[in-house]
Amino acid sequence: MKKSFNIKAKVWRWPASAGRPGDGGWHFVTLDKKLYEGIRKKYPKGFVRVEAKIKKTIWITSLFPHKNSNSYLLCITKKIRKAEDIFKGDDIKVKINLL
Repeated sequence: MKKSFNIKAKVWRWPASAGRPGDGGWHFVTLDKKLYEGIRKKYPKGFVRVEAKIKKTIWITSLFPHKNSNSYLLCITKKIRKAEDIFKGDDIKVKINLL
């Protein structure tokens, strides 16, 4: 398993069916299941500490295991979304380094 990889994913909001207007709420991207399987072999339980980069913004965070999608989620906080002009439904590129 590589310690660094790039993904392209669509930003979605939790809960996806929330009817509240505005850009608030938790926003995520879901990692590909193949990446999940490779990471899970190295980190068999819980959250996985990572460094994430979108455009010019770099931050330390964790991948969240998500049973419903059988993958990991990466949270895109409001601060990151604002800095990089990201909205629900956007396709974004993320560089992830496993720490």
